[in-house]
Amino acid sequence: MEPGEISKRIDENMVEAFRGIARASDNGEVHEWGGVVIAASGLPNANFNPAFITRPLSEPERVLAEVTAYFDSRGLPFVVRVREGLDPVAEAAGAKTGLSLGHAVPGMVMEDLSRLPGEPTGLEIRAATSAESIDAHIAVLVRGFDMPAELARALTEAGSRLPEVEMYVGYADGVPVASSLLYLSGRVAGVFNVATVPEARRRGFGEAMTWQAVRRGAEMGAVIATLQATEMGRPVYERMGFRVDTFYQTLERGAEADD
Repeated sequence: MEPGEISKRIDENMVEAFRGIARASDNGEVHEWGGVVIAASGLPNANFNPAFITRPLSEPERVLAEVTAYFDSRGLPFVVRVREGLDPVAEAAGAKTGLSLGHAVPGMVMEDLSRLPGEPTGLEIRAATSAESIDAHIAVLVRGFDMPAELARALTEAGSRLPEVEMYVGYADGVPVASSLLYLSGRVAGVFNVATVPEARRRGFGEAMTWQAVRRGAEMGAVIATLQATEMGRPVYERMGFRVDTFYQTLERGAEADD
């Protein structure tokens, strides 16, 4: 797969994942206009109300002002995501509409899914399909991400309604300690919700849960895997064989411009 095609596929997977969550959320809405996709979950967290710039904007100030007005009309916090280099003019125009650059998020890709490791030791991984296992997935998100319980439940229940999604829970000695989620689209395995509860960290469980999503994606026909990494997680993913394909710039209110 050519580099440009890889970037296109991983962009589409991320946008489709958030679009799916928005559509499956009780108060979610999806809108598209002028090179922007709005995926508003309706939840009180900016990261789950993103607007994605999908192509260079012909009138970036006007479009970004319309995006801001939409979220303000619903009383929702939001972020605008744009792949680095896709539309530098829009990045600069954000300041004129009350938005500034936050931290860039690395978009990572694994191109070889043919050499996956065996099953992990010390961790039993199960699909989160029953009410009990879904509750376990939620509990891990709450403690692993320090996420409000209401937000974790709303996101998990929305994900459980999507046919493109599989969710997993990792158990150590019968206790749920880790989680991950697969969003499969366009033969791309998107990896999300990789979390480990504090007392179970540094035991390789996050890596094992990432491999679970990659492995299942490959079994269902994926040819590449992708994820958006935190700075803490990036070295782990690089060791696994992921590489940084691009960065996603974030426009948000109250953010200080990066140095």
